[in-house]
Amino acid sequence: MHFEILVEGQAELTALSILVPKILGEYDNPHTWKIHKHRGIGRIPDDPMQTPNPKDTTLLHQLPAKLRAYSKAPNTNRAIIVLLDLDDKDINVFSQELRSLLALCDGDFEANFAFAIEELEAWYLGDRSALISFNPDIRLNTLKDYVQDSICGTWEMLARADDPTVLSQKKRGRHSLDKKKEWSKKIPPHMDVDSNQSPSFNKFVNCLREHTAA
Repeated sequence: MHFEILVEGQAELTALSILVPKILGEYDNPHTWKIHKHRGIGRIPDDPMQTPNPKDTTLLHQLPAKLRAYSKAPNTNRAIIVLLDLDDKDINVFSQELRSLLALCDGDFEANFAFAIEELEAWYLGDRSALISFNPDIRLNTLKDYVQDSICGTWEMLARADDPTVLSQKKRGRHSLDKKKEWSKKIPPHMDVDSNQSPSFNKFVNCLREHTAA
């Protein structure tokens, strides 16, 4: 099976480049994949049938056109996976909005929409052993009240445990992006994909593996 995986940005690309081989095995033995990064999540166009603005490379802006393009070249040995941060959206409403885009595609086209709830950092918080391996001095006591995959400001929660200085007003912005990139590079190598407390991560793992079971 070949996987086309669409993600929001560099952090997701980096993390999945490490995690997908752990889920599917060695590349081309027998499965392959390509991970496509975008410049943020963006929004679904008011007219999803319009030609996308080439200057707007956010995932949701480009998504309707990309799904239509995939549908015009059907391939039973290919799976389309779209990974998005849920943020503060209603998952049922958002899922319906995404699935409505499939009705605009050719034929009986199918794609899978996966979510990190609330955001990618929830997946890291689902593996405390990986966090300790990443940072032996991490403040796990600050995570004692964290409810897995809750809408609570997930990256800030992890920052308070790992490096609360990035939460200062002066260091938000560029520093927070740098910290997210650091986590995406340095935490996933320690993660056990078969032992994670994040339901949304486990759904992503199962989504990939279900396509390889046939």
